[in-house]
Amino acid sequence: MTLSLTVPRSQLAKLQIHLKQGGNREIGGWLVAEQTAPGKFELVGLTVDLEAGTRDRFDSVPEPHSQQMDRILLENSGRTGRVDYLGEWHSHPTFPPIPSEIDVASMTDMVENSGPSFAALVIVRLMANASIQATITTFQRGQLPEAGQLIIADEVSAAGFGEGWQLPEH
Repeated sequence: MTLSLTVPRSQLAKLQIHLKQGGNREIGGWLVAEQTAPGKFELVGLTVDLEAGTRDRFDSVPEPHSQQMDRILLENSGRTGRVDYLGEWHSHPTFPPIPSEIDVASMTDMVENSGPSFAALVIVRLMANASIQATITTFQRGQLPEAGQLIIADEVSAAGFGEGWQLPEH
């Protein structure tokens, strides 16, 4: 089953702000999503660490994200679906938003050995401070990584985000 993640435009606007703050350094964090049906999720929040990345590397460490995730879970405690950690995201500001071998190895190790039995990895790239290129890859214990589906919801953003969402060129 291909995992799909719906991203409301308000979350896309927050992501765009973080990407501008990160500049040419990789930044990232955790994805928090509500499961709306089997294999279908809606992003309700994301954590961010603007300090840990370099030009070509982002290491996700739990300390800056745990408190942010607790706040997101509290803010979404009234939702009907299950809201929880879905995976991780990070930027590739200077190259295509495709998972590197290190990204794949890290996520595979997490689902096979120490973390949840499945997780998503979203890689994003801000293009000319306007549009966002992105990919989503899902990792499931005992299975090969698989491309997922990103869907942008039609809600109107409070931040006025109007730029496009692009698939990366290969």
